[in-house]
Amino acid sequence: MSNYEVIVNARTHLVVDTDTGRCLGGVGTNFYRPFVFPFYTPAGHTVIQEFAFDHPFHNGIFVGQAPVKVGEREAWFWGAPPRRSFTDRLFEQLGRMETEKEIDMAPHADGVQFVQKVVWRDANEEPLVDEIRTVNLYSIADGTVCEMTSEKIANYGAVEYPQTKYGSIGMRVEPRLLPVMGGVVIGDNNRRGKVEVIDENISDFVVYQNQLPGHGHFGVFMTILEEGIRGPWFIRDYGMALYNPTQTGTVSTPANGTWKIALRFVAYDGELTTARAEKWCMV
Repeated sequence: MSNYEVIVNARTHLVVDTDTGRCLGGVGTNFYRPFVFPFYTPAGHTVIQEFAFDHPFHNGIFVGQAPVKVGEREAWFWGAPPRRSFTDRLFEQLGRMETEKEIDMAPHADGVQFVQKVVWRDANEEPLVDEIRTVNLYSIADGTVCEMTSEKIANYGAVEYPQTKYGSIGMRVEPRLLPVMGGVVIGDNNRRGKVEVIDENISDFVVYQNQLPGHGHFGVFMTILEEGIRGPWFIRDYGMALYNPTQTGTVSTPANGTWKIALRFVAYDGELTTARAEKWCMV
C-alpha cells in the first residue's frame, strides 16, 4: 500500500505517492475559479492543458456555467481574464467563483480527496450560488483517476441555469492527444475518428488517445457518474470536452435546492480496450 501526501506549492496542491515519487495531479484556484491541473498518467504524461492561448478560461478539468440567474440578477461563469477582445460577450456580467483559502483534504489508501467551498459571485460581488466542489484524485492499477463532483446550492433564491453551450463540467485536452497531432476520439461501441463519431452527442464515455513516438499510447477517458446518463456531450477536435445537461434545456432549482453533477476522468497509458472502458464506466 502506498502513502499519499499533499505538497503545497503556492495555491496548487499536488498529490504525491511518497513511496515512489509518482505525482497523480493537483488541485488549485486562482481569483476566478478552482480547477484541476496537472493530471498525469502512471508513466508521467500529462493529459490536460492548463489553458489554451485562444481560450484562457478552459482550465484543466473545470466547472463553468453561463448564464446563471437568481431573480433579476444574472452572471456569467464561463469566461475569465485575460480578455480575448474588447467586444467579447463572454466578459459581460462576468462573475467569479470565490474559493475558500482553506481546502479540506482527506488522504486515503489510494490518493487524496479534496473538498472546496465555493461562492459564485456576480459582477457586483454579491453571491448567487454556493457550491461544494469535491475532487478525489487516486491511483488504480492501470491509470490515474480524478472524480469531480459539483453540488450547487440555491442559498440565495431559486436558480435558473438557461439552455446554453457554456456548461457544465469538462476538460481542456492536452494538445498531443488531438486529431491534428494524429490522435483519435473514441466513443462507445468502438467508434473512432474525429468528434463526429460520437453521433448526437450520446456515448457511455469520451476518449482522446494518441501514440507518442518511443513511448506508446496514452489517453484521457471521461464518463458521467450517474446511472443511465450518456450525454449530451459538447466535444471539439481542438480539445474542448464537456458534459453539458443545459445543452438541450434549462435546469432550475428551487430556493435551497441543489443541482449535482459528477464525472470521472482517467489518465492512462497503453491502448483503450473494451474491458478497461467497461470497468471505468462502473458507477
